[in-house]
Amino acid sequence: MRKNLLKRCLFYFALTFILCTCNDPIFYAISLEVEPIEPRIKGAPTNFAIYPANDPANARMYVASGGTLYTYGKDPEHEKAFWRNGKAPGGKILQIASTNEYLYALCSTDQNVDGKIVVRRFDGSTQKWEVIGGDINNSGRAQNIFAANDTLFIMASTYSDNNFFYDIFYINGDETESTKLTITDADSNLSGAGKINGAAYNGVSYFLCTWNRGVYRIDDFSAGASILNYQYTKIEDEVEIEVTENITFSGIINLRDNNNTILLIARNGNVYTIKDGIIKKETVSLGRNATGALAIWQKKDSPDRLLLAGRQDTLSYTVDSGYTYGYMELEIDAGGIVVGKNFVEPGKSALLSTVGSNERYHSTIGKNPVNYIFQAPEEIDTDMILFASTQKNGVWSYRTRGGDDQWNAEE
Repeated sequence: MRKNLLKRCLFYFALTFILCTCNDPIFYAISLEVEPIEPRIKGAPTNFAIYPANDPANARMYVASGGTLYTYGKDPEHEKAFWRNGKAPGGKILQIASTNEYLYALCSTDQNVDGKIVVRRFDGSTQKWEVIGGDINNSGRAQNIFAANDTLFIMASTYSDNNFFYDIFYINGDETESTKLTITDADSNLSGAGKINGAAYNGVSYFLCTWNRGVYRIDDFSAGASILNYQYTKIEDEVEIEVTENITFSGIINLRDNNNTILLIARNGNVYTIKDGIIKKETVSLGRNATGALAIWQKKDSPDRLLLAGRQDTLSYTVDSGYTYGYMELEIDAGGIVVGKNFVEPGKSALLSTVGSNERYHSTIGKNPVNYIFQAPEEIDTDMILFASTQKNGVWSYRTRGGDDQWNAEE
C-alpha cells in the first residue's frame, strides 16, 4: 500500500516537474534554438552593394570576404536568386561601394611587401578592374569608401605630430580621376575625430557623418564642404546660450520618405535627423551602443517599412541584457519616424517585424554583433531576403529553412 502511494507521488511529482519546466522561459528559448549552418561566406564580410546602383532590374548584389567577391542574383537558368563567385579585384577586400557606372573596392595589397591600400573600380562594359588615380595618389593611406547618389567618397589618413589627419576625395559619375574635397570652415584640418563613417544624399545635398566632428554638407563640389554641428539652447545663469555639442556619429541613412529625411545614429544609440540644414535630436534611442549598421526593410507586397539598426552589448549586466547584439526595429512611414514609436527588438511587435519569434531571434542573430544589414531588392530577389554581415561568423540571412523561418548562416 505504501509502495503504491509512493509510486503515485513520484509519478505526479515527475509530471508536475515536466509541465513546469516546459513552460519555463529558459527551456522554451532552448527549444527554439536552431542548428548552426556552416556559412558559405565566412569570416567578417564587408558591406553589401547593388551594381549598377540605379538599375536593380539588371543588377546584382555584392559582398566580399577576404580576397573573394561574391555576387547574388538571378539569371536565365535560375528562377531564384543564388550566390556565386564574382571577378575579384585582387588583394584583401576591405570595403565595397557602387555608383551607376562602377563597382568600387577598397583593397589591401600584399602587406608583407608594401602594405599599400588602393581603391579599384570595376567597369561592367569592359569587365575589368582598374586602380583609381588623381589626387588620392598624393595623399596618405585610404581608410574608407562610401557611395551616395552617383558619387564615391574616399577617406585617407596621414599621421603627424602624434595625431591622425584626414582628407576626403570624391569621384563624380564617370570621372576617371579623384579630386580632393575642400573644407570651407576656418578649422579645415581633419583631426583624428574627423573619421568618416558614412555618406547620404537627399536629392539636393550630400552629407558625410564623422566620428565626433559633426556632419559635412556639400551643395556644390566646386565650393567645398561645410561643417554642420548639433546645436541647442540651454539656460545658464538665467541666460539663454547656444551650445555646440560634438557627437560621435556611427551611421547615416536616407529614410526614403517624402522629405528625403537624413537620419544619423550616434555611438550611444541616440538618433538625430537633418532637416533644412539643421541637425535635430529625436526622442527615439536604441538604448544600447550602435554599431553603425543601418538599413531600410520593407514588408513584401506592402508599403510598411522599418528602420533597422545594429546594436552592441552593454558593458554591465542587467536583467534584460543577456543577448543584446543583433539589431533593433523602428517603424517609419512616408513622414519619417512614426510618431510615438521607439526601437523594439525583432519579434516583439505583433503588427510589424522582420521576424516571427523574438525568442528565436535571441537564440540566433541576437547573439551576433552585426556590422552591416541589407535587404535584397525585389528586382534581384523576389523573396526580398534580409541579409547581415556579422563580425566574425560570416553572412547570415532570414529565410525559410526546414519549414521554419529563421536567421542562420547563408549556405
